[in-house]
Amino acid sequence: MIQVVGHKNPDSDSICSALVGAELLKARGLEAKAVRQGELNRETQHILAQAGVEQPEMCTGVAGEKIWLVDYSDLAQGPDDIADAEIMGIVDHHRLGDVTTVNPLEAWIWPVGCTCTIMFNLFKMENAEITRPLAVLMMSAILSDTVGFASPTCTQKDKDAVAELAVIADVQDLDAFIKDLLIAKTDIEGLSAAQLVEKDLKAYPFNNRDVVVGQIELATLEQVDGMIDALEADLQRRCDEEGLAMAALMLTDITTSTTRLLYKGEWNATLDQYAENGMLMMQDTLSRKKQGWPWLQTVLA
Repeated sequence: MIQVVGHKNPDSDSICSALVGAELLKARGLEAKAVRQGELNRETQHILAQAGVEQPEMCTGVAGEKIWLVDYSDLAQGPDDIADAEIMGIVDHHRLGDVTTVNPLEAWIWPVGCTCTIMFNLFKMENAEITRPLAVLMMSAILSDTVGFASPTCTQKDKDAVAELAVIADVQDLDAFIKDLLIAKTDIEGLSAAQLVEKDLKAYPFNNRDVVVGQIELATLEQVDGMIDALEADLQRRCDEEGLAMAALMLTDITTSTTRLLYKGEWNATLDQYAENGMLMMQDTLSRKKQGWPWLQTVLA
């Protein structure tokens, strides 16, 4: 049995690509199952309901198991016992992380907007059937990761994949489909500061220290106006409890491509020079992968 596992604090691509990846392996005649490393966010719940698909079971450990990694290749984002598992494959659209393997593996790492774009092409390469539920999962993940094609991470391959998947999914009005998806993506009502920080938090090793960078995608920055102090307090708590050099949080208005960056930790002073009146604003910034984290690496270096 191969466990297909996305990263910690899973987003929609991490969950959808795990589900789709398991079906790809089954189409090859292998035993596989999708697992998750956290609770589903509201957008992902919306997607699975649209697709009529059950959520993956919770990952309880991978020691001694064969696994596929989807949507990441950094050890810090994998299961805690990943060192004791055999990594059989990686499908990802981020930079190559620090994963190493003992044996040869299958690896597909493309510079596209979404892991599910790669999955779609793998299905086509192998002439495997794409059912309507799989089409809904892949199309939704691509539209989520590219913010309805608005993100700078979006490529023509992503757009081409959605065009073909929409036909299989029988989606007649793509604009309405995207609108419903983005409404679910930006729904944060009732979530605590800790839940918001945890919602899409990724860990990165940097200069022999640990850094975490989260992102909350919003319809407007006003949605978190009354929560800034609580969000910053949670970032500081994580630094204190986990020995982080920095904990940062991108508050991203997806309608204006404007991001406010919150940050706490030992390396604060490095970023203070870019703040005005105590606020660090990043214009034309939608993507953590292609804009936020690369900028932070350059500044922190």
